[in-house]
Amino acid sequence: MGVVRIHTSWFRERDAVQIYDDLIRYSSEGRDIRVGLVGAGFMGRGIVEVLEMTPGMTVSVVSDIEVERAQACFELVGISRIREIEHPGDAAKLDLGRERIICSDHRVVTALDGIDMVIEATGKPDVGAEVAHAALMQGKHVGMLNVETDVTAGYYLNSLARERGLVYTVCAGDEPAAVKELIDFARICGFTIVAAGKGKNNPLDRTATPESLSERARSMGLNPYILTEFVDGSKTIVEMACVANAAGLTVDVRNMHGPSANIDTLTNVFRLRENSGILEREGVVDFVIGDLAPGVFAVVRHEGPIANETLRYLKVGDGPNYLLYRPYHLTNLEVPDSVGWAVLHGKPTLATVTIPSTEVITIAKRNLKRGEVIDSFGGYTVYGGIEKVEQARSEHLLPLGLSVGSELLEDVEMGRVITYDQVRLKDSSLLKFRRIQDGMHGRDS
Repeated sequence: MGVVRIHTSWFRERDAVQIYDDLIRYSSEGRDIRVGLVGAGFMGRGIVEVLEMTPGMTVSVVSDIEVERAQACFELVGISRIREIEHPGDAAKLDLGRERIICSDHRVVTALDGIDMVIEATGKPDVGAEVAHAALMQGKHVGMLNVETDVTAGYYLNSLARERGLVYTVCAGDEPAAVKELIDFARICGFTIVAAGKGKNNPLDRTATPESLSERARSMGLNPYILTEFVDGSKTIVEMACVANAAGLTVDVRNMHGPSANIDTLTNVFRLRENSGILEREGVVDFVIGDLAPGVFAVVRHEGPIANETLRYLKVGDGPNYLLYRPYHLTNLEVPDSVGWAVLHGKPTLATVTIPSTEVITIAKRNLKRGEVIDSFGGYTVYGGIEKVEQARSEHLLPLGLSVGSELLEDVEMGRVITYDQVRLKDSSLLKFRRIQDGMHGRDS
């Protein structure tokens, strides 16, 4: 069987050239896209730097619960004219053309007049929901780096944005948008998606905790909770659910296969069982552990006899499966692309426009006791799994985004999936929006 290595980074680069030219024209007219950022961690700092280097874009305000981190974002790029605002009511008095704003209250960002787009980069699902909703209600586009929010209530938030003539989008740079780019490219060319996903670049350890990874996190300069979310697999689950929901794909099995594979073997691994592969069905998301990381992939096939003859003639392989892949994703460095498309052309990079096809479910990381409160993503109590949405509904499985802060009503054994019936949900804006979303496709939580 042939292995086809079609490198598709040019697809994004082609689009980036177009938006770059548009931004140059926009800037030459004396205008800037004004961006507000919520979350000044590692990703946020990078966003400020790259947006400030992009023509036609300005970061006008940065919010973080540790306001010193927001200030550092501006100081690191040489901006010293900074003003701190404490109350959202003071936002209307500001002249964004004269000074940059920092705040600890994200409501200041969404209340500011003159902001074109709000980027949410906290990674906290409840905060992400509040910020996105408030921004949309105040007439601002929304760029999400907070995929945890998107897989919980992104369908509703995108529907709200469209109703208001705005853009809600998961931003370019992280794996979901990079995978969706490959899927779109493949479909334009007439390919059928067999499987699409990402390479995982660290070992999978479902029992990992911030304590067990503390030294490693310190050496890498990372928050241990963020590292834990990667190592226990929750981040990969969230990202692949985001792709599936936006692209209309599903999963082959609960929690995906996650095989060890490399670029040379992907097309053999991701094929139907009847053809000596691992799949019961096509059109799925998955991940691999191997040399593809930090890249993304799509295993595809083509029904056209002339197309397959062309592929053989071009010496890209014998088929029937072909590999499209991108060997990198540049995280926050690619965010300007999404900002430009959203503000100048009203186009999202990635958004769920139909009823979600998958659910991120909640699984006990250890034996849990009645009365315990579930902590955050990448914490000590639970990790994320993925299931087809119909199955998740029939089993009343608890979405991971709603689990945070919920109290257990009974003991749950390690490795067991947690249901709605086993918890007292924490009241939050995210829960409210999720219930609206569930009602949009005929389900009440």
